[in-house]
Amino acid sequence: MIWILSFILFVLLLLVGRERGFKTFVTFYLSIILIILYIIIMSFKANAIIVALIICILSTLICLFVLNGNNIKTKSSFISIMIVLLFIFPLIYFIGKYANIQGFSMESIDSIGYYSFDINYNYTNVIIGMFLVCIIGTVIDTSISISSAMNEVLINNPKIDKNELFKSGMTIGEDILGTTINTLFFALISTFIGFFMWHKDTSLEILFNYKAFTFDLIQLLISFIGSILIVPITSFISSRMMKK
Repeated sequence: MIWILSFILFVLLLLVGRERGFKTFVTFYLSIILIILYIIIMSFKANAIIVALIICILSTLICLFVLNGNNIKTKSSFISIMIVLLFIFPLIYFIGKYANIQGFSMESIDSIGYYSFDINYNYTNVIIGMFLVCIIGTVIDTSISISSAMNEVLINNPKIDKNELFKSGMTIGEDILGTTINTLFFALISTFIGFFMWHKDTSLEILFNYKAFTFDLIQLLISFIGSILIVPITSFISSRMMKK
């Protein structure tokens, strides 16, 4: 079934996106390969945080430069994404260290009951690495959308100054931001409908102490923060680089 769906996806991307659709398909599976490599490398007891940062950089390079080419749009987006990662890393590290959400939830006991619990690995670092990887897709999409739109504004109005270009980027980002946050929110809620039905009579105090729920909620909020930060940073970096 997975192969059938993958084939349908490939055909539709070719029909609708043509060359860009083919590149999208390739970058999608390259991203999957990167995640598999991430898991394999961690099995050799490598530091999950360092590996996650490397995966984030490689994934950003692939998604930006393979899909959109080597130009001012992709360069400004790449720099902006790296700055967001730099800003948000201390927050992610603090949450991963002190939120006490490492390990498996009670809902996973049946599926892992026959496995050894002596994995000899720092699972807190795994959580931090997962948070880093989870925000990349969101900030990449938002950043390249803003920088591409700003580039079109500059092409149509070459005499625009950098401050006006920055304001245009912020306006574009405001429009994108609302859609992005709603998309992320419904993506989380759709995976937790069954969970909410199961715990419909559970108080909020107990609900917020379930690891399965708290982990995804924190992941969602981190993605929100990353999506918000990328807007002014991309607008500023792009306006300066495009007008330089």
